[in-house]
Amino acid sequence: MQHRSHLVFVIPAAVFIAALLTGPGSFDATDGAEFAVAGSRLETAHPPGYPLFLMLLRVESILFSPLYGHLRLINCILGAVTASILRKPLGGSQGSSVSAASASVMLLLSAPVLSQLNSLEIYPLAMALTAAAIRLRSSRLGGYATGMAVFGGHPTALFSVPMLLPSKRKVFFFITALIPLSLMLYLPLRAPVSRIAHYGHPGSLQDFLTYFSMYSGKLQIPSLKRLMTALSFAGPVTGTVYSLTAAAGGRFKAGIDIPALLALVFMASYQLPDPAGQLWILLLPLTFRAASGIRNLISLNKAFKWILPLTAAASALSGIHMADRTEDDIALRWTTDVFSEIPPGAVYRPVAHDVFYAAYASEVLGFRSDVILSDPYGNYFELNIPTPVPCMLGNRPVILSRGWNRMPEFKLSGLVFHPAANRTEPCWNTMSIFKYNGSSPDPMALDLAAEAWARRILQTDNPALADSFFNRAMGFASTELTEKRIEEIRNSQ
Repeated sequence: MQHRSHLVFVIPAAVFIAALLTGPGSFDATDGAEFAVAGSRLETAHPPGYPLFLMLLRVESILFSPLYGHLRLINCILGAVTASILRKPLGGSQGSSVSAASASVMLLLSAPVLSQLNSLEIYPLAMALTAAAIRLRSSRLGGYATGMAVFGGHPTALFSVPMLLPSKRKVFFFITALIPLSLMLYLPLRAPVSRIAHYGHPGSLQDFLTYFSMYSGKLQIPSLKRLMTALSFAGPVTGTVYSLTAAAGGRFKAGIDIPALLALVFMASYQLPDPAGQLWILLLPLTFRAASGIRNLISLNKAFKWILPLTAAASALSGIHMADRTEDDIALRWTTDVFSEIPPGAVYRPVAHDVFYAAYASEVLGFRSDVILSDPYGNYFELNIPTPVPCMLGNRPVILSRGWNRMPEFKLSGLVFHPAANRTEPCWNTMSIFKYNGSSPDPMALDLAAEAWARRILQTDNPALADSFFNRAMGFASTELTEKRIEEIRNSQ
């Protein structure tokens, strides 16, 4: 009993410490910068809004500060909470502390999950709420907890619904699951008064439909390569341990195997720049199968009671190593270099995640108050320049983060596009992004470093240098889309 009581605290503490110590020193390249700005200001994030997460971040920004490093503490805590919640369900009917501890460690210290816990992402909240729904499955709160996971966490929690359905009271379950839908009232209440992150201040039904359809069209024909790319982020050690323990889990169990199959199809079909973030929807049901497999193996041979925790520890160590973000300051390097290239008093018009970086750098870090920011989609900032964007706005030059379709009016100079008449030679030696030699578990961060080198290929006439830049770019490229883009750039030379 004393051994079990220790595990109640040891596993959550280990998850918290691992998430805390492996986090980045600056903001990440995915959605962390956006969440830091939108959460600390209680404004609007990308669809479907994530109101509960933003409210938690608002509270934390008041208690500490809006700095990324302070805000990501919430995900470290959520990781520990998830470990505590899952202890009993993973222990099975026998209450096996070995299977519960081993499976918890395998899941929460795997590279795909830990890389979310140590950053500022929505998935840790979705995991914690889904774990709570599993724990409360047989209670009257099961439906409400499921609704919280879907509407308060992330829509991908829907794939876990077969694990959450009760054997009785299904009508009551679905009725109570709709109650958390009221969280969506956050959008019409906050978006109209939001100043930085407002997504067009959606105030009409049409505007809301437009907002919620922003990320439609991502579903593609299932691709084995896309699936294998996503699975590769788990790493060979974790993949092997999961495969062996899950295989020992026994016969087909609809409640856990159907969610796993749905997750596989989804990851093969959904085109994302950060596929590692979605892996939790597969690993969660596999963890329950692995826990069952651990119990089965121990019942066959008592030696497995010592062997399997060691293999789980090996998987965890591999995950901690692969999820380590301590060297990842790619987004900060990129943003610092971009802002250093913008002339005094210019208008900067970033696109996609560059908008998030610019918002965080200007609003939280205080970068370049002389620069006027404008988002082409009207999701951020208040300055909306009509298209086609002029090269000058009054006496202010307009700088574009992407201007491929505006050449030759705009020309690439360094990392951004300047008006052709105002183009200056970039100072390559002062740019920190080209001095980066670290590692990151974030494919978007690595692709960002690859993009920097790819843009440099286009700005040299030396074939040997172009080949060198191409090799550096391909060395960082982490997704199929980026690899194709770099090859196209090289072939265009």
